[in-house]
Amino acid sequence: MKYDYSIEDIRSVNVRSLKGNNRLLMSSSMVAIFESFLKENIGNEVVVVNTNIGMEVYYYAKNNYSTFIKESLLLYTIKQLDQSKLKFRNNLDREEVYQSFCEALQTFSRYPQLFLAYTKKFIHLKNKNESSRFVIPILNNFFEETLKVLTETGKMPHHDKIKKAKNKYHQSDTHKMIVKKLISEILLKKHHN
Repeated sequence: MKYDYSIEDIRSVNVRSLKGNNRLLMSSSMVAIFESFLKENIGNEVVVVNTNIGMEVYYYAKNNYSTFIKESLLLYTIKQLDQSKLKFRNNLDREEVYQSFCEALQTFSRYPQLFLAYTKKFIHLKNKNESSRFVIPILNNFFEETLKVLTETGKMPHHDKIKKAKNKYHQSDTHKMIVKKLISEILLKKHHN
């Protein structure tokens, strides 16, 4: 594993339902509210990944907010879930986050549809959080490294579909850059006239 050891403050809280009923812990609209709440209290470097398997909250901070995140999640889900059936795992440094993230992806790769759904969700979150300076770049390095290992070992399901999804978002980024450049040129010409 190769990474810059100067950025160690990425942490995560992973939540799984022990019932195994494969349903979202929160609706998409509630996740947006929850993520916004966490960003207001922890800082902008927070990303919430909500899947049918559970939820992962990644954050970049000097302080450990694991208890705060757990208690906040329990408050947000108090009416919908039997909270005694939730299992929490705190990853308090970069190495633990790396291990947890990569193990999850490798486990998902044994279930092709689950792997495809998670991969598409991650690509979407990466695009949605393009202004992230720490969490998304770090997670993306973990993601790409794991995909490379899965590809090299012949264990990556839906390779073509994932490649297509990645290209789709890359093209979207290219289009955004072109539009920004055109707007800049128009504004420059406007100032010259």
